Amino acid sequence: MDRRSLLVAGGVLAGSLLGGGVAHAAVQWPMFEWEVPGGFFPPGVGVMVPPLLAVYGDGEAYADAAAHRYLSGRDARSLQDHAVRVLRNRADTRRLVGREGPADAPTDRVRVRTTDGRYLTAHLDGWGDGDESHDFPKALHELYDHVQTIRRAVRRDGEPWRLDAVLLVAVHLDFEPDEYEPWPGGVPLPKVDADHLYLEARLAGAKARRVRRNLPKSGDDTWPFYRTPAGAFVAANWRYSLPHEW
Repeated sequence: MDRRSLLVAGGVLAGSLLGGGVAHAAVQWPMFEWEVPGGFFPPGVGVMVPPLLAVYGDGEAYADAAAHRYLSGRDARSLQDHAVRVLRNRADTRRLVGREGPADAPTDRVRVRTTDGRYLTAHLDGWGDGDESHDFPKALHELYDHVQTIRRAVRRDGEPWRLDAVLLVAVHLDFEPDEYEPWPGGVPLPKVDADHLYLEARLAGAKARRVRRNLPKSGDDTWPFYRTPAGAFVAANWRYSLPHEW
């Protein structure tokens, strides 16, 4: 994405559901989740990275919002017990004394539900890069290997995840791009303007299918540009949602 489109959105951010969002009476949160949360700056980019691994209480596991499969009860409990054991000991989630991670490393968030329903959470800068310099304790490395083994197995052996539910993100631009397309008809129009420079929409059903058909999905930071019927310019992108995200 053009850097200017990110800078302008850094001033005023507002999250909103556009028409067509789906409400659930009760959200089933993952028993275990590893994600890299999107930050406010640059806005929009981080949110396009789905949870790298999410495992629900029934054992259904999702890797990168691209594939899913059920783990055996034994494998799901093993992951839960392992993560609880490591995250409960805060010394295992901190860098070793005298070690400092790279300043620009993304912060991974790892959380797990305990048997009494509470969540343990760790924010780990650079953990997802594999910590080749071994700045973290051995226990955290072992958990990383465990999580990656499951993630690779889900990607390799799981079924493709193509639910009719997407997260649509739009960023207002303060300039006219050299190249752009008209906003596709039938796709919910983000209400981005001077007061709402960044918006997220969780869409399902027919509206999600229209997004999939009409908005190209960008896999990098260069998002497609569009001109709305009102004459505003936006950058937009989308990704598949997981069950607890819509």
